[in-house]
Amino acid sequence: MNGRKQQKNAGIGVGYITVMIIFAILCLTVFAVLSFRAAGSNDALNDRAGNYLKNYYAADMSAKEILSRLDEIAFELKGSAFFAESFEEEAKTIEGVSVKSLPNGCTAEYSVGINDRQSIFASVAFFENGEFKINEWKSITNDTFEDDPGLNVWDGTF
Repeated sequence: MNGRKQQKNAGIGVGYITVMIIFAILCLTVFAVLSFRAAGSNDALNDRAGNYLKNYYAADMSAKEILSRLDEIAFELKGSAFFAESFEEEAKTIEGVSVKSLPNGCTAEYSVGINDRQSIFASVAFFENGEFKINEWKSITNDTFEDDPGLNVWDGTF
């Protein structure tokens, strides 16, 4: 009799341990899947950021090349009696450049696309003595947003 009593009270059953092991394996599997998904999301974000930076610096280099060409034009026309008119004629040969006259020189404005939604906008003042001053050099969005007409809400009248 004592032998039978000892067998019945002999600790935790095998079923409880099996359930705990299955639960632990399930938790570890879920954490592993979530870790892989997080790593994949980080990879995609890094790729998008890298592509944006590559496009931004390519656009910035193009904008600086245009500035360099405009500076060469201003240097060649330095001290000219008709600086503003001559500069405007020469600058209009560069695609996308618009020129406005100033009392002692001109302002050239242009933009270079970064991607389909953003551009680098530059506004540079060129003076008769051959110098220039960058007024603006910034990235802008190309999207134009229309005002929301609002909700069509009943005002209580018939």
